[in-house]
Amino acid sequence: MLTVMLVDDEINVIEGLKVSVEWEKHGFGVVCTANSGEEGYRKAIEYKPDLVITDITMHKMDGFEMAEKIREKQPELSIIFLTCHQDFNFARKAVNLNIDEYLIKDTMTREEIYLALAKVKAGIEERWLKKKKTKELLIELNRNRCQLSEKLINELLKKELVDINSFERRLSIYNYNLSKQKYILSLLTIDRYINLLNSNMFNRDAELIQFAVLNVVEEILKKNDIGEVFPKSENNYVIIFNYTPNLKYSIDEKIAAVSKEIQSCIKEVIKTTCTIYIGAQVGSLYEIKHAYEEILILKNNRFYMQDGFLLSYSKRESRFTSIDFQYVNDLMKEFDRHLENRNIELLTHLEYIFFEKVKKETIFAADVKMVIERIVNSLNKYIEKNVLMYQPVILDSYLKQLSIIDSVYELNETFHSFLKNAVEVLNKNAAFTCTPEMKKILNYITENLQEEISLDTIAAFVNMNSSYFSRYFKSKTGGNFIDFLTSMRIEKAKELLAETNLSIEEISAMVGHVNKAYFTKVFKKVTGVNPGEFRRKRYTGMI
Repeated sequence: MLTVMLVDDEINVIEGLKVSVEWEKHGFGVVCTANSGEEGYRKAIEYKPDLVITDITMHKMDGFEMAEKIREKQPELSIIFLTCHQDFNFARKAVNLNIDEYLIKDTMTREEIYLALAKVKAGIEERWLKKKKTKELLIELNRNRCQLSEKLINELLKKELVDINSFERRLSIYNYNLSKQKYILSLLTIDRYINLLNSNMFNRDAELIQFAVLNVVEEILKKNDIGEVFPKSENNYVIIFNYTPNLKYSIDEKIAAVSKEIQSCIKEVIKTTCTIYIGAQVGSLYEIKHAYEEILILKNNRFYMQDGFLLSYSKRESRFTSIDFQYVNDLMKEFDRHLENRNIELLTHLEYIFFEKVKKETIFAADVKMVIERIVNSLNKYIEKNVLMYQPVILDSYLKQLSIIDSVYELNETFHSFLKNAVEVLNKNAAFTCTPEMKKILNYITENLQEEISLDTIAAFVNMNSSYFSRYFKSKTGGNFIDFLTSMRIEKAKELLAETNLSIEEISAMVGHVNKAYFTKVFKKVTGVNPGEFRRKRYTGMI
């Protein structure tokens, strides 16, 4: 609904308009009123209405003066003048002020008011539509520019350039200017990126984070006339500092100052810290690829540092060691044994020992992530196999996020959280399967999955009435029986789809669905894909 402010020094005019006009029916609501031009100006700034309906002739500040002052602050505000005049000079001044409409006070009718409101509403909606289209166009242009510049920078970092002149022409097409004599490559990553992505501020919108980071960095680089920024991947941004050497100041100090300004602004705008890696000076774009390779070495140093650092190539490189694979195999066996017993204390202790070893020996980040990935996969398989009401605890997306985590501390915290959740799920599963009644129920379902099983059937089997059984089952599992039965059928169907060549119709019958079409519908509702798609994806390794 659009908002209206009424301004007139005659109280009865304001009250008459408020009462006699069906505002809501025509898409408007009176948000405030004013009895003078000065008051109208103050309230327009405070309430920011979409429309002002105002008298022209008022003491001290008339309607014209008030409209001019409001338009300075809110140029798109709609204005309707109320007047007792019908002369040419008034009409000319109203046109100069770009007034939407004017009404003759003494003779105006409701129909004239409604026509004026309809005209204003149409104008506002048209402006909104244009703004929306412009915004969508800018977003699309930004998206296209990001995709093209990401492709461009990855080409520069991964391939040997054959035609540097052609490459520089493509840079200029995308409005990048790297025409000065020297270059220093830098890499920026957002710390705690996974937490930021899941925050209320961004709500899993990676594109929005990217736009925010690029806007901050571009503005600072442009202000200092010292280079360009390119998105490289989801949480990596390449900054190419480009400059002409100047004996009056140290370029290293200048770049450090600009980098610290970037870190400060990102912390203020995006509410998180970032780490910046600064490479060595090179004399041409041909050398950028090698400068980037040096920066990747710096990232190993970062793995053992806290957030928000500024790391330079001049920093003495730490010595890193590779993981002992025999140790990894022994670790996996011990982990699986403790997992079988669902012993959170021993699992946590094992986790603690592993990460302490990693920090003490400064093991390569890639090796550490490889071990965690193996543990996560083992954990997922164990849960899928042993939890009857299976739901993924560690999502596939987490494995993809491992590559984004740059800190051993963040990796430790994230893994610990998932490990704790996994053990809680296993304990809950054990709690509701330990009673004789529940064991009897589960065995019956497993052995008769191909049969038609109802709430009444299973209740009679364990000598309970249906209502009591329903309450009992929910108290043990936390869910209702029909959902549990569906979950059991779908899990069995997934197993048969993955491990046999049986037709979908045969599998449908084996899990208690005589109607193949209904089975397909239920399967897709639970898994997100139909049985055929599930089988194809499992064969190709996509699931």
